[in-house]
Amino acid sequence: MSDERKFESFNREKLNKEEEIQGEAVEDRSGHKIDQADDNFLDMSQSEIKGKNQIEKKLLEKLDNLVQQGATLEKQEEVTDLHREWLTYNWPNYTEDRHLEIINMYEADKRYREYFGEDRTQELILAVKHVLK
Repeated sequence: MSDERKFESFNREKLNKEEEIQGEAVEDRSGHKIDQADDNFLDMSQSEIKGKNQIEKKLLEKLDNLVQQGATLEKQEEVTDLHREWLTYNWPNYTEDRHLEIINMYEADKRYREYFGEDRTQELILAVKHVLK
């Protein structure tokens, strides 16, 4: 199997895992079609996926810092910016309202909280709501 086919296969497997976690809830609550987000993900190059993964790693580190050391406005702004940047890889038409809707979904549905972990998700929810409201 060529590297390109392996990459496509990896993307499809990752997408299938995300759909299991998120399912139709993304479409139903945000009004954004999950198929469009899927298409954006599948169209990503290896370097774009690497960039998204690096942002996710930074975001998780910053969230761990918030959990362990507490929040400041500066830390909350940084987490919110990283989360926005992470979201825009799949949702290029970012708006603050959509960002808040996603945060509300994290709050309402444990499947979303499982992705980042309960403590991290709580800090993310608090940070985004504080910064964007």
